[in-house]
Amino acid sequence: MTSERRNRQDGNPAAAGTDDREAQDMAPEGTAAPAMRIARYYDNRSVRVESMPRPVIADGEVLVRVMASGICGSDVLEWFRVPKSPRILGHEISGVVAESRTDAFAVGDRVVVRNQIPCGACHPCRHGHHAVCERQVEIEPGGMAEYVRVPAELAGRGLTPLPPGLSFQAGTLAEPLACTLHAQALARIEPHQCVVVLGCGVFGLLHVQVALGAGVERVIAVDKVDFRTDAARRAGAALVLGPDADLPSEVRRINDGRLADVVVLATGAAEALVTASSALARHGTLLLFGAPEPRTPVPLTLNELFWRRELTMVSSYGAGDVDLARGLELLEKGVVDGEAMITHNVPFAEVQRAFATVTEARDSLKVVLDLAP
Repeated sequence: MTSERRNRQDGNPAAAGTDDREAQDMAPEGTAAPAMRIARYYDNRSVRVESMPRPVIADGEVLVRVMASGICGSDVLEWFRVPKSPRILGHEISGVVAESRTDAFAVGDRVVVRNQIPCGACHPCRHGHHAVCERQVEIEPGGMAEYVRVPAELAGRGLTPLPPGLSFQAGTLAEPLACTLHAQALARIEPHQCVVVLGCGVFGLLHVQVALGAGVERVIAVDKVDFRTDAARRAGAALVLGPDADLPSEVRRINDGRLADVVVLATGAAEALVTASSALARHGTLLLFGAPEPRTPVPLTLNELFWRRELTMVSSYGAGDVDLARGLELLEKGVVDGEAMITHNVPFAEVQRAFATVTEARDSLKVVLDLAP
């Protein structure tokens, strides 16, 4: 007996939709696939709930019924998203297996879905640079849809069980956490160091908590918004400062007279680069994590950055080959307080309101779309 048929006979509600698939298989040739709702992005002020046919899967693939889809800060960067629009966004995904054509997953399994994985065969992948893979394997159509097709390669390496104790909403943080872990590995953050995080949005707070979880005691957080600095205090930062503070002096005060070993730029504000440079010790590392607009000038000269300082500047993009299970482990152990990070759980029908909340970036952290039926 197949896992799909067994789960239906057991009365598993997560198997809903499988009958539609079988009906489609038995329908006359040319019958359309069942429709599903999707959120199609045009720009930040125009994100529309539309419909399209549900994906059809092949051998080795998995169909996931999306239950929650997080909105990333990169989703509202119009200079990045609009040129490729209209499109279906969504790369922070959790859900339930609705149909499986692989023995690795059964209908009803709770999972987090990686939106793409490195191919493993291109030149960057062969040399360990998976985050800049030239031929990423991707889900179809995007996480802001009721169903996503997970290709065979992704089902094997990018579909991860969601622990029973974690909500679907918390599961959407697995991918951002993988990105954070990848970035901190590139920056070689170690317990004995002093780490400054500039920007306390979702990623800044994840950097604070991941560094603390790795044993770093001297983590300093900086932001200009009270809502976010309050969140940084709750996250455990040793020192939380506003933008008007004398950052170099404050770093020296709690770091035995030394400047910081690592500064994480978790903001796209260009002026933060000046602040970061001023707080870095010689031989320090600047981790570029935020994304400034393409035409934003760098307000520092190379002389200021490098002369006699031996600084290292590292940029980070995506999760590389970090397993989403590592992020889920941090959530499960309470190293990262996932539920505290989620400030808005918005019904899918109100996706435009959700995007407006992220775009305004006021009293919000992680905004999650609720797609549960």
